Amino acid sequence: MKIDLSRYAPPGINLNPEKNVFLWGLAGAACWSLSFLFRLYEKWDALFQRIGNENVLRKGAVMPDYTEVLGNALIGFAVLALAMLSFIAYHYAYHRQGSKSIYLMRRLPDRWELHRRCLTIPLVSALLCVLAAFVLLCVYYWIYLAVTRMSVWFPDSGR
Repeated sequence: MKIDLSRYAPPGINLNPEKNVFLWGLAGAACWSLSFLFRLYEKWDALFQRIGNENVLRKGAVMPDYTEVLGNALIGFAVLALAMLSFIAYHYAYHRQGSKSIYLMRRLPDRWELHRRCLTIPLVSALLCVLAAFVLLCVYYWIYLAVTRMSVWFPDSGR
């Protein structure tokens, strides 16, 4: 299913650079978020001590809170959302270049057409960044709960 985004963009603009920034930024933010899994393993591994061939749970060992383990793993999505919002200024500036289509856009019967074409794609892409971060936040919390509960009942599991 291919969506025609030209209805929601300034007339004549090339959307490929914006699409590439969004897709590469999303991939980069997702890769950066994987740092949570490395920190989780590091904190989980610190709960145990090796005695002979067995891993034994340390006395008084406490798993850090989820927010401490999460750290800045989702910051890439916030950065990408801000980058997408910066395209709003670019879209408005695009109307003032060359043939000055800003004058045509202001004369259209639908007075919201200019704003619709300048705001829709950047706001939707920023919202998708927030949604992706929220989904990963929930998935990572589920993983955190699964790992912390597993280490209480099965200290030798996962090794």
